[in-house]
Amino acid sequence: MKNIFIIGCGLLGSSLLRSIQKKKMAKKIFIYEKSKKNILKIKKLNLPGRIVKSLKEGATNSDLIIFCTPMSEYKKYYS
Repeated sequence: MKNIFIIGCGLLGSSLLRSIQKKKMAKKIFIYEKSKKNILKIKKLNLPGRIVKSLKEGATNSDLIIFCTPMSEYKKYYS
């Protein structure tokens, strides 16, 4: 797998991010996160991946897209 895009990087997304990096499953990892608190945690913990500002930016550059958001948020992404 070349590039992976993770949408939502809370508890589940960040754990997945670490596993992907540890197992070297992707050349690049893109992250889309709306929560400023989570973005600060990602940066503070120096987690791998590049934070993108739009869904389009992450999706167009990725081979696999993984949603790690609460079920209540899914509707917002498909509108």
